[in-house]
Amino acid sequence: WWFWDPVENASFMPWLVGTALIHSLAASEKRGVFKAWTVLLAVLAFSLSLLGTFLVRSGILTSVHSFAADPTRGLYILLFLGVVVGGSLALFAVRSHRLRSSVSFALLSRESGLLLNNVLLVVACAAVLLGTLYPLFLDALDMGKISVGPQYFDAVFVPLMLPVVAALGVGAMLNWKSDRLEGRRNTLILIAALSVAGGTALALLYSPFEPAALASFALVLWVLGSVVYGVLHRVRNKRNRLSAVLHAPAAFWGMTLAHLGIGVLTLGVALTSIYTVEQTVRMAVGDEHTIGDRTFTFASLEETRGPNYTAVVATFDVTEGDTPIAPIRAEKRYYDVRRDTMTEAGIDGTLSRDLFIALGEPLDGGAAWSVRLQVKPLIRWIWLGTVLMALGGLAAALDRRYRRVAVSRTEPASTGTGAGAGIAGELGAATRGAPGGAGGALGATSRAAGTPGA
Repeated sequence: WWFWDPVENASFMPWLVGTALIHSLAASEKRGVFKAWTVLLAVLAFSLSLLGTFLVRSGILTSVHSFAADPTRGLYILLFLGVVVGGSLALFAVRSHRLRSSVSFALLSRESGLLLNNVLLVVACAAVLLGTLYPLFLDALDMGKISVGPQYFDAVFVPLMLPVVAALGVGAMLNWKSDRLEGRRNTLILIAALSVAGGTALALLYSPFEPAALASFALVLWVLGSVVYGVLHRVRNKRNRLSAVLHAPAAFWGMTLAHLGIGVLTLGVALTSIYTVEQTVRMAVGDEHTIGDRTFTFASLEETRGPNYTAVVATFDVTEGDTPIAPIRAEKRYYDVRRDTMTEAGIDGTLSRDLFIALGEPLDGGAAWSVRLQVKPLIRWIWLGTVLMALGGLAAALDRRYRRVAVSRTEPASTGTGAGAGIAGELGAATRGAPGGAGGALGATSRAAGTPGA
């Protein structure tokens, strides 16, 4: 699901900084804070995108995901990267003193939560950047060749992300400027206690029991419970709560969906990491192998002809407990022109688990085969989480507040004050309500209407 390949890291780093940018921009838009942060994060997000293009296109990385090995193209991208990054950072250094803010906020406030989020995401990005580029620097300085693998990234990245996920639940409910969690403290403590109890119960369902699974279940239940409570807290004083929920701004639902996506993805990542089982066994036709309550039977082996290859197709019958599932077909393909061999894994996937079967090399003159069997629980929840986050980002971007602001800026000068004041009134009404306003960290200010009357 995440291989920590240098090319994959090249696309992951802009995502991390871009996520910090979205939250920082929300604080700048709503409260006028973190202006320097916002500009710097915007520069870094684009610069890291260009760096990823350079790493992928220049050929300096050896990866199955790199697209080209053209030094000329790489030199052009490197020069362009130097101009853009150098020029942007130089301009930021010269003009950053103008990005001052006199707005203050308490230690317990939404601004503090967003600041913590920004710092952790940027530090996590820096850790990934170091692990990605460090081998290249050593190689360029003739100090040897090393490989930085998943052990480094997991050891550095995971501890930085755990506080982000833990703070996600309560951060969206904090008030701007200052908060004491009045009327919410006891409920949040109850949610935390229920999350620990529920996490313990769910972890006991898996064998063997893993403390890491308990912590993961508890963390995810905390995120899901606090997000749901945030929706209920928003409509607590409304007469028609169902109508209030259905008519909540798109930015609010975008934030909610994105945070739910983080919880779903976290659960998928945690359980896939902890409970994945992978075994490589010797099997001949008719042999059986058992992993947990699943039995894999090597049912048949045959040769087939494709459009440009010859394939050996192995069919496996699988039963879960006493329930048979559809046969799984794994192939070993030999291509005619390229003269190479490709393995096509057989996959059977459900929402709760995926089963992978891959043919290795023939043994004993073809009488048996090396077969790799994998059981990955909840791996599809990773993709489901990413879909929820994408939908959340799209919903937030389509919020009507931003369309109103765009309309107000195109009004003729003679009618600008009246239109601006009317729009500003609507924006102010839209952003009042639950602590933090509509859309949580994506609230707009009346300044966006662009007129003194607003």
